[in-house]
Amino acid sequence: MTLNIVLDVVVAGLLLATIAYAILLSRRLGALRNDKRQLEALISSLDVSSQRAEAGIASLKEAAEQIGQQLQQRLEQGKALQTDLSYIIDLGGGLADRLEGSIRVGRDESKSAPVSVAEAPDPRRWRRLAGEAPAERPRGNPDRDEVAAAVEAAWIADFPSRAERLLRGALEARR
Repeated sequence: MTLNIVLDVVVAGLLLATIAYAILLSRRLGALRNDKRQLEALISSLDVSSQRAEAGIASLKEAAEQIGQQLQQRLEQGKALQTDLSYIIDLGGGLADRLEGSIRVGRDESKSAPVSVAEAPDPRRWRRLAGEAPAERPRGNPDRDEVAAAVEAAWIADFPSRAERLLRGALEARR
């Protein structure tokens, strides 16, 4: 009987060890289930974040395309304006050269033959004949008054347009 008791005690000890191990294993499986739930929640929030990021990327692509098209339009407008401005600058340079030549000729003629004030054309009379109203000049600005006086004094038959007269008057006022 002692052998039976020893074997029963060994079996009972092994059963106690198995029960303890089963309890430990149950706790670990419970922790793993909790971690699984947390992992599932993390994965679902990651999925939502990735969907938002994809939508944001799509809207950024659309915005980039629209901005690219707007920039291309502005670039084309800028190129057109550049062409126009270079043409205007070329014309202005030619006009300035013409004005400078006419001013030189006028100075040479004025040195050789003095002109009386009565012989000079009256710009106010010319404006009345052309149907223009006399230009209003702001008072109190000496630079503008000098330019306006120079424009009125600079009118000659070679410069019938207002822009040419203004440019010539400005050039003469600078000197």
